[in-house]
Amino acid sequence: MATIQQSLELSNFPGYIEVSRAYDNSGNGRVVTLQFKGPKDVLRIASAQWVAIGAKYQITEDGPFSQATVTIGGNSYDPGSEIYDQAVPLPGEIADIRYEFRTDYIDISIFGLPAVAKEAESIGDPSFYKYTIEETVRNGKKLTDVSPLGNLPIARRVWQKLSRGEESFPLARVSLTRIATFSGNLGLPQIPQGIPPVFTPASFAIYWGLPFSVQQMLPRVPIDPITGQVQAPSGTAWGWRQSNYSSSLVQKTNQVEQQISWTFASYDLDIYPFI
Repeated sequence: MATIQQSLELSNFPGYIEVSRAYDNSGNGRVVTLQFKGPKDVLRIASAQWVAIGAKYQITEDGPFSQATVTIGGNSYDPGSEIYDQAVPLPGEIADIRYEFRTDYIDISIFGLPAVAKEAESIGDPSFYKYTIEETVRNGKKLTDVSPLGNLPIARRVWQKLSRGEESFPLARVSLTRIATFSGNLGLPQIPQGIPPVFTPASFAIYWGLPFSVQQMLPRVPIDPITGQVQAPSGTAWGWRQSNYSSSLVQKTNQVEQQISWTFASYDLDIYPFI
C-alpha cells in the first residue's frame, strides 16, 4: 500500500481538496482510496459525481470541515486526472484479468479409455463387447476359451486387468479459470445459458482473446502416436466446455469479480453446440 499526502495549502481548487491518496493492487485488481476535506454540503453535492464514476464514499462530519473517503475499484478511475474531471465509464470497460490453470483427476471405467472404446466399436456392438468380457471375468473363465473376442489384443488386456481388479483409471482434466475484476457501476454480468457451448481448441483462444502466454500453456488434443489419429470416442470431439460461472459484488470497493472456468475434454457432438 502506497500513500501520497498533499497539504491543504497546495490545492487551489475551490470547494473541497484532496488530502491523501492510496493505491492497492494485492490480487483483486486495482483499488484507489482518496480522502477529501471541505464543507459538508459541498462534499454531499460532489458525492453524486463519485457514485456516477463507480465509486463508494463515506463522509465524516466533524468540526468546520468534513472529511470524505472515496474508494474506486477497477480501471474506471484515471489517476492522471482530478476526480472532478473524471467521466462516467462507457460500456465495455477494460477489466483487470488473471488466469489460473488447475488439473483434476477423475476415475473413468476401463471401457471408457479411447483405445478400448475404439476396439469395442470396431465389432459393431460395444455393449456386447463390454458384457462378454465382464461375464467371462465374473464366471472365472478365460476369454480365449469362450469368445472370439479373445483374438482381439486390447480385449485380452482388458480381461487381464479386470481379473486383477483394475476396473478404472485416473484421467487428468485440465481447467482454465478467467478471473475478471471491474467496477460495479454497470451491474452484475448476465447469467449464462443453461447448456453452454463447447469451444474448439482453435476458436477458444480467439473468442476469449487469450494472451499468447496463456495459449502456449493450453493442453493439446491427444493424438495416437502410432496411427496419428485423434484419441476420442466416436461421436465426440475435444474442446473447452464452461464448467463454472460466478460473479460477486464487493460493496466496500464497488467491484465485481467474475469467474468463468472451462474444462478441456472430449464432449458429445449430439448434446453440446460447438463453436
